[in-house]
Amino acid sequence: MSSITKLGKRIHTLLRDDPNNQGEYVDGEWIPPAKTVISFFANIQPAWSFTQTQLLPEGERDKRSIWISSNDWLYEARHGTVPLEADIIQYNGALWEVKAVMPYGNFGQHCEAIATKRDDSQRPRIDGEVGVID
Repeated sequence: MSSITKLGKRIHTLLRDDPNNQGEYVDGEWIPPAKTVISFFANIQPAWSFTQTQLLPEGERDKRSIWISSNDWLYEARHGTVPLEADIIQYNGALWEVKAVMPYGNFGQHCEAIATKRDDSQRPRIDGEVGVID
């Protein structure tokens, strides 16, 4: 069943570990799998509320973060025998790493997540009116 909640949602892009390439250890160092580009339908907003930022791991709470409500699954990092990197969301000219995911199976099935801006990613400054891009 797809989500009936579409308010403010549009197509966005993320980078996800390629399911056909699980990565490997080379000389004791983990080499992550190649990324595949995926389109997903979501509403993305700044994560300013205390309840949202408290979902972040200690040491990540002071970073810029976004809140995502998506009709598609999003994934945080997975550790273990076959580790997987977190989804990387391309949004507003920067890269954002998914840190926490909460799937909802009730009314309006959807997935909510919070992501932090990667340290190696700089968001460009935009002049002029908010929401208007030349």
